[in-house]
This record gives sequence, C-alpha cells and structure tokens, in this order.
Amino acid sequence: MKKLIGTIVMIGCLWSLSGQTPEVLKSDGISAETQEQYEAAAQAFEAAAKAFQAQNIVDTVCIYHAGANYARIDQHEKAIPFLQECIELKYNEGKASRLLSDAFFSLKDVEKAETVLLKGKSSVPEEEFEFDKKLAYLYFNSGQYEKSAEVLETVITQAPQNKNYLYLYGFSLERIKKYKEAMAVFEEMQQLFPGDKRARKMRGIVLFELTDERNTREVENYESNKNAKLEDYITTKKRLENINAGYEKARLLLEESLKDYPNDKQIIHTLYKTYKKQFKEEEAAKMKSRL
Repeated sequence: MKKLIGTIVMIGCLWSLSGQTPEVLKSDGISAETQEQYEAAAQAFEAAAKAFQAQNIVDTVCIYHAGANYARIDQHEKAIPFLQECIELKYNEGKASRLLSDAFFSLKDVEKAETVLLKGKSSVPEEEFEFDKKLAYLYFNSGQYEKSAEVLETVITQAPQNKNYLYLYGFSLERIKKYKEAMAVFEEMQQLFPGDKRARKMRGIVLFELTDERNTREVENYESNKNAKLEDYITTKKRLENINAGYEKARLLLEESLKDYPNDKQIIHTLYKTYKKQFKEEEAAKMKSRL
C-alpha cells in the first residue's frame, strides 16, 4: 500500500512540475516529503523555488527543503547550492550548515566540511552544542583524533552519561596514546553501563597498552643506568612483576571480548602481543593465524 501511495505521489509530482503555480508545487513537495518520497519532494521544492524566483520571490522554505531532501537521497552535488543559499539568506542557518558539512564530507572534502561547521558555530552560537557534536564526529571519522578528543571533552561536559560520546572520547584518547586518560573514560563507561561490551573490549586493549608502556619505560630506565648494582636489579625485577600483572588482567578481558567479537582484528592483534609477552607461544600462534 505504501509503495502504491509512493507511486501515486511520484506521478502527481511529475505532473505538477509541468506548469503548476509555485504554491501548488510547494504543496506537492510537502505532500511528497510527508510520504517519505524524498526524491519527488526535492524535485517539487526545487521547481517551486524556481517558479517563485520567476516572480521575484525568494521562498526560503522551498530552498531549504530542496537541499535537505536532495541530501537525504545522497544527491549531494544537487543539495549543496540550495544549502549554501539558505546559509547566505540566514534561513535555518544552523541545520543548513550541518547538512552542508555532511554533504561535503560525503564527497570526501573534509576541509570544506570542517570550515562550514566552524563558521556555522560562530554564526549561530545558540547551537554551539549541535556543532560541537558534528565536529566531533567529523574529526573522529576522518582520523583526526587529537581534535576529536579535544571537542569530545567539551561535548561530554554537556552530555556526561552519553554512552556513544564516552566511547568516542576514550577511543580518541587511546589513538593518541593517552592511555591513562583513556582507561579512566572506559572504566567510567563500564560503571555507567555495566553490560557494555565495547567498554570491556577497550579496557582490555588499553590495559595492555598501558602495561606495555610502563614495562618498556622500566626496562629502559634500568638499562640506561650504567652503574646498576644487584639491588637495582632486584628492585627493577619486583617493579616489573607488579607492572606485568597488568598483562594477565588484560588477557582475561580480551579473551572475554573475543567471544563477543570473534573477528575483531584489534582484539586478536592485542591478544597476540599479550600472549607473546607472557611467553604463551602456542596461543600466540593461534592468534597470529587469525590476523
């Protein structure tokens, strides 16, 4: 039934585009959008905007909805000029800016996507939080983890118990090797959401990395001491034993996480390194075969 309605709406819109008044075209666009026929809606709103323009009328509603509906169906090249016009006209500037940024990002123009968001954030300060969320995803999805961590820190102050933001923040910190900070985030996430599998997975990964970093630092400090004595060796050995207990804790977390994510390469690779550190060569070989 819905498909039949969609077909009727599409036929109706195509007929409307062939000489109807701008008001009727606009109505057709609203009807099509209501029926989730976004391509028909985009075409109707575009035709309406042009018909209004022929009468020296700027209809910002038609311009915005033409851009928004073209964006919905991933026709980004068509969406961009309408969204840019909305921003110039100061109509729905915040939403138009974020949609325009998404369009540029989809076209793999990260620099333009970022520029649009930063400009929009400055122009529409009352929507700063919405722009920060978009910037966080933009930076994260483009691998700019320093920037995503910085923005997500701000976002979390306004949404402190949002699971997704906590995960992205912790992951960003892990990527830039701020392991202590990342571990604190994932531990907080695990406390807030005890059943969250991603938090457990990342706790295991970060715990390995944190332990390995401490292990390497301790060994390097000992080896750099040219005047090391027996007591220095004994002290270092005890410290390493305490530090290396982290490998065992990481192993247990990672093995549990592997049950949840049996094909996760990050878990498999970290488990491989953990087994190597624990001299579990057989288990390491199994993990290596899965990489």
